[in-house]
Amino acid sequence: MTVRSLQAVNVEVSDCEAKREGPSYAIDTVREIARDNPGATLTWVIGSDAFATIETWKDFDKLVSLIEFLVIVRPGNAIQHSDVSEKVKFSILEIGALEISSTQVRTAIEQGHDFSSLVPAKVAEYIKEKGLYGAA
Repeated sequence: MTVRSLQAVNVEVSDCEAKREGPSYAIDTVREIARDNPGATLTWVIGSDAFATIETWKDFDKLVSLIEFLVIVRPGNAIQHSDVSEKVKFSILEIGALEISSTQVRTAIEQGHDFSSLVPAKVAEYIKEKGLYGAA
């Protein structure tokens, strides 16, 4: 695990996954961003719940050789360092996150359930407006 100051970090958001047709895998996104930003250190911000399954992601070995992870700890999903492959470079950030994950939101939408209590009203409106996760 690496501990470093977050004060001097430049952040850039990409919409390349939204533009990509078909399934979108992390490795494809990382390759595209790395190609467009040669020499940059890439950090994938991820919730601890999703990070727990990182070894099942497509092309895991190549993925972790190209990026670092900033793991946002979710309540009830602490990271056990001994459970993480030594190949993975990661830092942990505890922010007192809500007990709601994007997976819960996507699942509720996919099952046609009301998800408005899971996200702020403006976010729910945006999801519906853009038809994200199959929302209508």
